[in-house]
Amino acid sequence: MKKLSVLFVALAVAASASAAGQFKSSVRSINKYQIKKESVLSKKDIAQAKKSPSRVITEQPEGTAYDFQRTGGGVYVSGGYLTLGDQAGTKARFVFDADGTTVYVRDLLYNSGNGFGHAWVQGTIEGNTLTVPMGQSIYWSDQYQADVVLCWGTTSATGETQIGFTRDESVTAVTYTIDTENQTYTLNGTVGPESTDASDINAYLGTGLSAYWTDDNSWSGYIEWNTVFCNPAEPAVAPTMITEQPEGELFTYLRSGDCIYSSLFGLGTTPVEGKMKVVFNDETGKAYIQNPLWWLDGSNTWVEGDFDAMTGVITVPVGQYLTWYEDSEYGVQLMWGSTYVYQDVDENGETGYYLGTELDTEAEYIYFQVDGDKIMLLNSEGDATLEFPENYNATGMYAMYSDDQSWAGALEFGVNAQILNIVPAVPADPIIDTENEVWRDGGDESGYSRFYFTLPTTDIDGNPIDPELLSYSIYTDDDQLFTFEAATYTYDLEEDMTEIPYSIYSSGYDFYSNGCYFYRTNAEGFEPFFQNRIGVQAIYTVDVPEVEGAPAKAPVVNKSNIVYYELNYDAIESVKAELDVNAPVYNVMGQKMNSKNLPAGIYIQNGRKFIVK
Repeated sequence: MKKLSVLFVALAVAASASAAGQFKSSVRSINKYQIKKESVLSKKDIAQAKKSPSRVITEQPEGTAYDFQRTGGGVYVSGGYLTLGDQAGTKARFVFDADGTTVYVRDLLYNSGNGFGHAWVQGTIEGNTLTVPMGQSIYWSDQYQADVVLCWGTTSATGETQIGFTRDESVTAVTYTIDTENQTYTLNGTVGPESTDASDINAYLGTGLSAYWTDDNSWSGYIEWNTVFCNPAEPAVAPTMITEQPEGELFTYLRSGDCIYSSLFGLGTTPVEGKMKVVFNDETGKAYIQNPLWWLDGSNTWVEGDFDAMTGVITVPVGQYLTWYEDSEYGVQLMWGSTYVYQDVDENGETGYYLGTELDTEAEYIYFQVDGDKIMLLNSEGDATLEFPENYNATGMYAMYSDDQSWAGALEFGVNAQILNIVPAVPADPIIDTENEVWRDGGDESGYSRFYFTLPTTDIDGNPIDPELLSYSIYTDDDQLFTFEAATYTYDLEEDMTEIPYSIYSSGYDFYSNGCYFYRTNAEGFEPFFQNRIGVQAIYTVDVPEVEGAPAKAPVVNKSNIVYYELNYDAIESVKAELDVNAPVYNVMGQKMNSKNLPAGIYIQNGRKFIVK
C-alpha cells in the first residue's frame, strides 16, 4: 500500500490535463527563510546553459557509466526561499575511464540539475579516495556572463529570516572515501545541522559542498552534507515507443468515462474527454491506440495490441511506455490497478482521508471491446457519481512510474469511446432555459444577465461530434450576432473583460457549465443592451478535401494590399486601414451562399471582434 502524503481537506480542486505533466519529486519542506543574496534564474538562463563555454561539460564523457543512488541532506533555493532537501531519489551518474583512475560525475550537487542544468565535473581516484577539485563550472549564464562553480562553505543565520553563506577558499578539493566492498562513496568533512525541523532556522546551518557565482561571489543557494553515493546500477535505457501513426485504417473516437488524478493542485475526479485515435491493421491483426490514458493526452504515444476480428476484443499488454523523461531517466507505463480511500491518523493525532493506490501485479493485459462504432474498456469498476469517499474507489487503467513502480497520478475507469462524425455536420440546436435567468445587480442599475443552455454533443442525425470543432453564435433581439469559441475567454468575471467582444461576458467555464453572461444596463440615458430574446446556435466546421464545391476553410485576407489612411479628429490621431478580403462562397454543407446574408467576423489586435454584413 502506498500512502499519498496529501490529506483530503477539500476535494473541489480544479485541474486540467495540461497539469498532468512530470510532477514526481521527493517531498520537501518550503519555509520562510530567505537567502541573504539570491541569484535570479529565468527559464531563458536555464536554457542557455547549453550555450556554456567549453569549461562546462554538458555531454556525457566516454567510459563506463553507473547511476548511483544517494543519501544525505542539504538545502536549495526554491521560489526565493530556502528549502530543506532529502537527497534520496535524486541520482548521480558516474562515468569511469578505461583504467578507472579518472571519473566524471553528473549532478554532484543533488538538486543543481533542476536549477542549472545537468553538468559534469571531473575527479580522480587514488586508492580508496575520490578527489574532486573545487572551482569547476556547473553552469554558465550568457545574461550575467558568469559561471556557477563548485566550492566549500558554511551557512549562517544573519537575522531571524535570512541565511548567509561564507566560502572557504582554503578548501581546493573535496574527497570521498570509497568502500569497495559496499560500493559506496562518502563525502568527508561535512557538518550537518542538529535540527531537522523546517521551521527552525538552525536546520539550514551547516558546512559542506556548495557553489557560488563568479561575477559577484554570491551564493548559489545550494549546499549539501552527509552525502553518500550507493547502490550503483547501469543507467536506464530509454524504451522504444511508437510515436508515428502505424499503418492501417484510422478511426477517431470521442471519449467518455472518468479519471481519478493527482497533480500539483491536489487530488480529484473528473470526466475524461477529447479524442482517442485507433488504427486497425487487418493484415497483421494488430490494433494501435494513441493516448489510451486521457490524463497523459499530448504524449501522442501509441500502444500496440492484438485485435480479434471475430470477438471484437483488443488485447493490450501492460507495461508499455506512454512517456519517457530523458533527463530523469524514468517514464510512465500503462498498467492495471486500483485506487481506494481510507482513514488514518497523522502526526498531530488528527484523523483524515487518504488515497491509497495498488498496482495489480498479476494483470498482464488490458482489454477493450469493439462494438460497432464504440470501444469499451472491459473489467473496470467504479462510480464517480457516488458520495465521497466511495467515488474514489475504482479499478481501471493505471499510470505507473517505471523507476520505483509508484502511482503516476492517473487511473481511468468506465471508459467508452464512440466514433466521431468527422465530416461536415450540422449540430443539434442548443436548448435554452430562459426561465432560470439570473440577474446580478451591478449597484448602479446595471449588471449581468445569465442564461443557461445545453450545448449539443451530436449532430442533427444523432451522431457524436467533435467538441473541439464547435463554435457558437449568439443572437439578441436587436439583431446583433456574435461568433466566438468557448475556450478563448477567462473565468474570473470580476477581472478585465475587454477582450470579450460587444460586452458578452462569458468564458470557457461558462460554456462547460452551460451558461453565458450578457451585460445590460437600465441606467438613465442608456438603452438596455438587449431586451428579452436570445438565441444560441452551434456551428460545426472541419477541414474537408479541397475539391470544387467544397466549403471554404476561412476568408482569405490579402495583407500585402493593406492601405492605411491617416486621420485627425480634434488632435486625436487615428488610422484607417483597408484590407482585401475574399469571403467563402460555400457553407459547410457545400451549398452556395447568398453573399448579402453572409456575416463576417473581423478581429483587431486587442481581441475585440466586430460583425459586419
